[in-house]
Amino acid sequence: RRVDWRDEETFARQRAQDESLFPFMAKEEEVSLINGDEAPAPGLVARVRRMLSGENAILMFYLIGVVVIGTTNRVTFKIMQYSTVNYSYFDSQITTFFYVPINFAVIFIKIYWTKGITDEMRRYPKKKFLIMGFLDSLQGFLIVVGGTYVPGIMQNLLLQGAVPVTMLFSILIMRPRGCDHCRSVRALLNSKGVAFKEESANDKCDDQCVCRVTVNGVDVDTSNLGSLLDSMQGANRNVVLYTSAKTWGAHLKNFYGPHQYVGALIILAGLVTSVYPDLASSGGGSLKYDVIFFTATIPTALSGVYKEMAFRDAGDMDVWYLNGWVALFQFIIGLSYAPLAAYTSGLPISQIPQNLSHGFQCWLFGTNFVNLPGCEISFKACASGAAGVMCCDSCNGRYPLISAVPAFWGMAMYMAANITYNVFLVLVIKHGSAALMYVASTLVLPLGSLMFTVPAFLGANTGTFGRYNGAGLGLVLAGLIVYRFVGMITNRNKQVDPSRVPIMSMNISEPIFVERNDDKREFRPKTRVEIRRNYYTRLGMGPNDMNRALANA
Repeated sequence: RRVDWRDEETFARQRAQDESLFPFMAKEEEVSLINGDEAPAPGLVARVRRMLSGENAILMFYLIGVVVIGTTNRVTFKIMQYSTVNYSYFDSQITTFFYVPINFAVIFIKIYWTKGITDEMRRYPKKKFLIMGFLDSLQGFLIVVGGTYVPGIMQNLLLQGAVPVTMLFSILIMRPRGCDHCRSVRALLNSKGVAFKEESANDKCDDQCVCRVTVNGVDVDTSNLGSLLDSMQGANRNVVLYTSAKTWGAHLKNFYGPHQYVGALIILAGLVTSVYPDLASSGGGSLKYDVIFFTATIPTALSGVYKEMAFRDAGDMDVWYLNGWVALFQFIIGLSYAPLAAYTSGLPISQIPQNLSHGFQCWLFGTNFVNLPGCEISFKACASGAAGVMCCDSCNGRYPLISAVPAFWGMAMYMAANITYNVFLVLVIKHGSAALMYVASTLVLPLGSLMFTVPAFLGANTGTFGRYNGAGLGLVLAGLIVYRFVGMITNRNKQVDPSRVPIMSMNISEPIFVERNDDKREFRPKTRVEIRRNYYTRLGMGPNDMNRALANA
């Protein structure tokens, strides 16, 4: 079989299949087209060999790193929670604080040494970072505080609720309502008492402002619309306003694909199945913390939608610069959550400063402040979080049925895993593709759930797969596959470009993108000039030499 570069449809389809997972494979095909119009399509063995060699091998290493470290990130998070079981608010604040010096150290280097952060990036409005910091701080607080009494397997599943919740908020918030000019023209028509028909004229590009008015089938200049309407009073006026706004029906039909709606419903069904035992129980303790943990998906979704909108026209943004400022605001805003921390932990608000102090000493020195009598030495005995039932501190690993890992090492393992996970995540997004990132994050779900059942990792707190957890995991995994991959297999939706929203994950949540169906990056077959230019660039040719070579080609 041969691929003719002049057959645009064939070339685009082949290129999309290659580049969706391994972009470097498409680059190699470009080079093969330099000396001829046609190139034989590589066979299966050749494609696998290329997949596992050179730059693709590095990309495969990044992929494996995201899967392994992402799984480790979730397990060590739960280990940290066991070791500081009575100090979840402290965990929320200290893990955010660690990111402030780390990010700003990188920012300092990139500003003064590598010049990787431009003046344009530094002029980006800090109030937008503030809003992101607020949403991320609320998300982190609910995940850490709510997750203390939520089993690891259940945490792993409830996090996937961010997918349908993000769909919901993106649909509600991101419906095109027309630009300011559209709204002013609409207001003018209403103020003149003109009956008009409004139609959407921008089905393919929501970001482009469209505002066109016809009167009796003739286009008119909107700047003179008022005087024109005054001159036509009493006459027959058939006015049509064409705008970039969309009706709810068109918005729901185009914003997401049918497979995404189906996938989201399957995920929700899996989550309901997983929490059914808590819903059916009469105690309510576990359900309370399930609900708190799940509500973290609301600020997660709002943060994802806001970042999508904030960076739509912002140009390039350095991921370290963004997350440094977001982490700073996140830590400062998190200090105001003391009343919420008091409510969720059952402590008077006056004891929150002391709780933070004890949490610090528990982490750094291994000092236990909650001791026998009056507390339980087994986490399973106090796992309900019911009032009056407390877990004993095991900051130094004193009570293995709560935590055999000292608090210092529990947090050190989690922070090391989380920082490493973010590094690999940035590398995958930078050198890979959205499809590759989705493959990695989807694999983390079953692997993470499996690791929570291994005694070597969680000791006495090892989880088990009940029938509801198992069924819920199967449904959630099926929903993710339908949501993320059916569109790629059927070519219904094109490739999402995740680089437009620079992200990190300062907890165990996954990066959230608005995976809208009407805003995908299409694969266009490159022209022969573009192919040659890319090839000459990789050879290190300067602009003048390149232009001469292209002129002589």
